[in-house]
Amino acid sequence: MYSIGLDELVLNFSSNFEYNLECVLCFNFNFLYFLSILPIKPSENYNEYTEEEIKQVIFGSLLGDGKLELSLKALNARFGFIQSVIHKEYFLSLFSILKPYCSADYRTYSYKDPRTGKTYITLNFWTVSKDLFTDFYKMFYVNKIKRVPTDLSLLSPLALAHWIMQDGSKGTSGGLYICTDLFDPADTRRLALFLEQKYSLKVTTPKAPGTKGALRIYVSVQSMNSLRNLIKTHMHPSMLYKLGL
Repeated sequence: MYSIGLDELVLNFSSNFEYNLECVLCFNFNFLYFLSILPIKPSENYNEYTEEEIKQVIFGSLLGDGKLELSLKALNARFGFIQSVIHKEYFLSLFSILKPYCSADYRTYSYKDPRTGKTYITLNFWTVSKDLFTDFYKMFYVNKIKRVPTDLSLLSPLALAHWIMQDGSKGTSGGLYICTDLFDPADTRRLALFLEQKYSLKVTTPKAPGTKGALRIYVSVQSMNSLRNLIKTHMHPSMLYKLGL
């Protein structure tokens, strides 16, 4: 679960045309941001998901890179997702699933870090505010900080696939790491225990490098075949490499 330090730019725009590009220049903390509004590529997979499956996708994403926002004056929360352009294909797939809850196209941010001279590009979308997301906000957030819910019943193979597509990384020894650095260590252990008991996966919780006590989940190489059989049908083709496929 990684966060990208970008200030959000809120824009209203029309999407009734193709391949239109609109750029906005904004200075913030010595960063130059370029905002480009991109066209949506047609996708039909969003209407193949049931309401229950969409909840599972949201649950897995909130364990990963997804986030919820509930402002002081808002009645309901909204869901947001940021991803590196490197994983654009997966981003578009997730966006298409949640498209019925979005009133605007996704956006791309390009900014140059003056400290390194490198340009970084991320993709971003927000849903509308909805009671569905408020329910998840109550499950995941305590004092505006994301926590692991007590109830893990929505952590289905579909949810697990999205969690791994967002926060999983192939280990050098053939296993798989799931980044849980920002969760409380007790919550990480509870997630690991759930994976052991629910899916019979052999997992450990090694210390996350460069942190003060944070833990990650490691699925051992002995359980990788079981994991592949469990979730590979839910994995986007661009993310199969995380399973060694």
